Amino acid sequence: MQRGNIKLNNPERFNDGFEISKEKLNAAIKKATDKWLKKLEEFNGKFPGTMSKEEDKYVLGENNSWTQGMHTGSALLAYELTGNEKFLEYAKQHIESYYWRYENKVDMWCHDVGFAFSPSVIALYKITGDEAMKELALKAADHFRTYIYSEKGGFILRSYTRRDTPDGCRTMMDTLMNIPLLFWAYEQTGEERYIEAAKSQLAVTEKYLIREDGSSFHHYMFDVETHAPVRGLTFQGHSDDSCWARGHSWGVYGFPVAYTYIKDESLLPLHRDVTYFMLNHMPKTYIPYYDYDFVEECSEAHDSSSALISACGLLEACKYLDETCEEYNIYKTAANKMVNGVIDHCMDYENKDFDGLVNRVTCSAPHNLCIDGCTSYGDYFLLEALVRLTKPDWKRYW
Repeated sequence: MQRGNIKLNNPERFNDGFEISKEKLNAAIKKATDKWLKKLEEFNGKFPGTMSKEEDKYVLGENNSWTQGMHTGSALLAYELTGNEKFLEYAKQHIESYYWRYENKVDMWCHDVGFAFSPSVIALYKITGDEAMKELALKAADHFRTYIYSEKGGFILRSYTRRDTPDGCRTMMDTLMNIPLLFWAYEQTGEERYIEAAKSQLAVTEKYLIREDGSSFHHYMFDVETHAPVRGLTFQGHSDDSCWARGHSWGVYGFPVAYTYIKDESLLPLHRDVTYFMLNHMPKTYIPYYDYDFVEECSEAHDSSSALISACGLLEACKYLDETCEEYNIYKTAANKMVNGVIDHCMDYENKDFDGLVNRVTCSAPHNLCIDGCTSYGDYFLLEALVRLTKPDWKRYW
């Protein structure tokens, strides 16, 4: 289908050039990194679980889920924001756990391998130049490409161990932020199998998960025998026909990242459609509800992580847009307004005792998981957004 047809309903809302003041950004950075230094001392090298539990507290444990890479990454971002070596040393404490994770294949049989290794091991390599980190990340990429990619269907499976079930034989919006691991591996090795798999995943995502109106399915199911397409559906959104906000945000960020690697011009109108759909369904607070079915003020749960992930994607897209074009101003303004909304409404440390750096994150409303709580990915993307807004030359981890 032809892309680039979605119009912005209220362009004046995102065309006023709003920017967060340097003073406000610096205050948010100090507030977040001061809190994070204290929290990391409490965590003592342990990893928060995927989401906060009772009283918005993290349960600490091993490096064993998709969010753990972003916990390591949040320490590295705090280091880049402050220069405080304590943050870097904290991240280095985690190195052995990534070797353990790879060698024992802990949560390595699913679509989320990139989430675990890109903002942690690859980031450490980019910051420190440690060749051992490069070698470990390439091993993870090889495993990801060899086992999680379906040659038959041309897509990344939700689960290798359940690939012969309808639950496992799916691909997801989330995968757009996991395939940068494959793009990076191609850059390091020149092995075509990495970039071929990543490009194929992009094509499948565009064809089956992005609807004509720019909205997205969360999952797309394929036949377990033939890997032929079956239907789109959701897992954490409002309904199969709705658009789950965080799933959509992986597209707002994932397509610009892919563009930086392959410079495929067809990604630009596709990304604009995905972005304009989001902006056409953005609440007045600039913090999305957990699903874009909900726009007007209501009692549904918000998801501040969707705002932060999307803001990072829009700021990434601005890097390759002409500053005089309409999209540049819209993307930059929207990113600033979303981050500003999170700073104003989701960082109230003084009056709310929560473990994370931001609250009002919703993990899965249909399953009543972490409603208005905090998550490791919320922490990570707050810090990444603050890095992007204050350090334009920052070297991306993805």
